Parts: sequence; structure tokens; C-alpha cells
Amino acid sequence: MKDHKNQNWRMLLYNGLIALLYGVLAIFASEALILTIVTYLGILILIAGLAMLYGVYSNFKHDLPYGFDLVQALIVFILGVLLAFFSRQSLLIFVILIGSWAVLMGAVQLYYAFSLPSEYSGKNSFIINGLITLVFGVALFFNPFDMANYMVILTGILALLVGVTLIFLAFKLKSFRTNIDI
Repeated sequence: MKDHKNQNWRMLLYNGLIALLYGVLAIFASEALILTIVTYLGILILIAGLAMLYGVYSNFKHDLPYGFDLVQALIVFILGVLLAFFSRQSLLIFVILIGSWAVLMGAVQLYYAFSLPSEYSGKNSFIINGLITLVFGVALFFNPFDMANYMVILTGILALLVGVTLIFLAFKLKSFRTNIDI
């Protein structure tokens, strides 16, 4: 028998540290910092779109198929332009899209909840979840930036919890030894 140490613990540790870093940034970051991050992300996406457009040009030049790649490159390029040069408006549109999705999902959940037979045991969960989702979506419409900040803080708290859990699991995995027969 040979004693092997499981080396996958490092990946859990790195992911946990990244989650902790994101959590701290999300909780303590100001709106200006978030908009700056969105702008830089937009610049990176814009550069990726330009690189994709160059690939489309190369395919066109060599008589290779390029239609689907062109559509993807244009979408990525336009997204990069919007995020880089219209960060605040792009963030607003994103929050409104999330609000629309939440209203739709809340309405669908309520519809299904009231369509279920009364003896179904999960009906109350559908109703509660549908109402919470619906209220959340409507709240995003009336105050998108404050709600976006709350969403970022909430994801930061969740990221901190996930980060601590992953780091704990990484050290547990590091201390775990397995014996493998060769």
C-alpha cells in the first residue's frame, strides 16, 4: 500500500479565498467602485469582441463559415460598448431585466400554487415563494439602484459564507489521507 495525499484541497482553498474576496468587496464596495468595475469589465468584453471580429474576418478571408461567429462577435462587441461607455444605464437595464424576470417568476409560481390540488403539501411554499419573488421584482422597478446595492450586499454575505465553508472543507480534505492499493 502506498500513502497518497489528496491534492484537490488547493482548488477548494483558492475558490474559498476568491469567494471571501468577492464577499468583502461586495459588502463594502461603494456604488462608484461597482460602476468602475463594470466599466473595466466592459472594456475587457469590448476587446474580446474585437478579437472575435478579427476571427470572423479571418474566416471570411479563408472562405470558412463565419455567420454564427459574426453574430456572437457583434453581440459581445455591443455588450462591451454598452458596459464600457454606458455603465450606469447598463446596470439600470440589468436590474430592470432582473425585476421583470422576478415579477414573471412570482406570477408563474402563484398561478401554479393556486392550480395545485388543495391536498398538495407544498402549496404554501409556492405561495410564499411566489409572493416574495413578486414583491422583490416590483421593488426593483421602483428603486433599482438601492435594490441593486442590496442585492450586491446579499451576494457578498452569501459569498463570505461559501468562502468560509470552502476553506473549511479544503483543510478537512488536506488532512484526509487515503490508502490506495497499487
